[in-house]
Amino acid sequence: MKKFDSRVGVAGVFLATIGVLTLLYFADSLSIYLRVALAFTVLVVSGLAIQRVMGLDGGYGLYMIGSRKGLKTIDAVSKNHRKFWDAMAIWGLTIGFGLLTYPLLKGRIDKRVFALGILSTIFIAIFVQPYLSVAFQFINMPKLQTAVSNQASSLQPEASLISYALLALTVVFGFSGYIFVSVLANAASILIGIAQFLISFSSGVTNTSTLSSQIPGIAPIIPGWNIPLVAGIASLAILLIIHEFSHGVLSRMAKVKLKSIGLLLFGIIPIGGYVEPDERMVKRLDSQKQTRIFSAGIAANFMATIFFFVLLFLVLNYIAPHAYPYGVVVTGTTPGYPANGVLKVGMQILQWKGIAINNISDLVGAGIQSKPGSAVSVVTDSGAFVFNAVPQAGNSSRGVIGVELGYQPMIKTPYAKAVYFIYTLLALSMLLNFLVAVVNLLPIPGFDGWRIYQANIKSKKFILFLAAVVVAGIVINALPWLFYV
Repeated sequence: MKKFDSRVGVAGVFLATIGVLTLLYFADSLSIYLRVALAFTVLVVSGLAIQRVMGLDGGYGLYMIGSRKGLKTIDAVSKNHRKFWDAMAIWGLTIGFGLLTYPLLKGRIDKRVFALGILSTIFIAIFVQPYLSVAFQFINMPKLQTAVSNQASSLQPEASLISYALLALTVVFGFSGYIFVSVLANAASILIGIAQFLISFSSGVTNTSTLSSQIPGIAPIIPGWNIPLVAGIASLAILLIIHEFSHGVLSRMAKVKLKSIGLLLFGIIPIGGYVEPDERMVKRLDSQKQTRIFSAGIAANFMATIFFFVLLFLVLNYIAPHAYPYGVVVTGTTPGYPANGVLKVGMQILQWKGIAINNISDLVGAGIQSKPGSAVSVVTDSGAFVFNAVPQAGNSSRGVIGVELGYQPMIKTPYAKAVYFIYTLLALSMLLNFLVAVVNLLPIPGFDGWRIYQANIKSKKFILFLAAVVVAGIVINALPWLFYV
């Protein structure tokens, strides 16, 4: 009976947490600082409650759920397909460190696996990365959707000198080089924006746009708050399980004893997985075996990235178009303009000035730019309206009604909802697996990249220098959160 009661208690905490996070998600009247603080507090409280009800280890909202049952599965898997798992670890390492993998492993590498890793790196850089913008649309983060909207509309790799340089960098240094440069480049952009603001401030003409336009390079991922709840939790659980499971398999292949396996949660959100090997046994291994163990999780996440990309490509191009149409909808209105208070967010635009609207391009043909004083007839799925256009602020020759439009799927049937959920799950799984893989390559204590560097580079000062540079870059990447109000 006690076990049943504890499950009921956990279910109650889980549902209550979902409800509060959902309310915070739609609480646009609250500042982003307050919403983050309240969401953090809710997760801490729910984590403490679940920890107490279940009698688990942890604190401050963090707790661990572990089991020894998973160890038996890892043991069974490690005894089969050993060549595959060993090749997968080297394949992932090659994607992580590019051509540098060969000298990193002192030439002791299967050339076929090495070549496949380089080709896979190019494939991810050219074909997979453009599709990441599809998943970024599911992340509710300031300025992010605007930054990726153009890429999301074409899903084509950008052809420019910078893109070719990034591709060459990725091939030579792998995605470890890519993420290292990305962190520093965004940090430099943020510092330039801050410098421009300080210069304008000292000159007496304050230009705050140089601060507000900056995009944070890091952000918390909280299902139900800034990513879809169910799909978000599922995608996080998937990536954590395959990441830690792969570490465990390679550890057992190296005859390293595993103590436990489980998940680390913050509130109701899985934020980490763990396989606890005997560290003394790991340290006694040669650098080659250590490197394979440390790179296994990264390799698994890269493999999952490609797997979910293929599924997403098929769904997006061959299933979704037949499951639901896309339409032009109202995403917002401007106070003080005719459409404000009349057109509601979510209304689908069917006609504009007598012309049928099926996509954004149709609005151009309908003459969306009107003259001040002219009549603008709008037919929506909720009724027909007629507005008199007024001069646009800053451009008196252009007439507007003050409506913001977007292109969104029309999810109305159960089948369409099911397909859209699968689409969301695949997109988030692809994105989060990719992000976890590349971020784990960074030489930061606690990350797989840190242990790979330690196993293969003798100069500890050099590793510490790289870690200091990356940590400083990450701190700078977080500064734009201070500029949002």
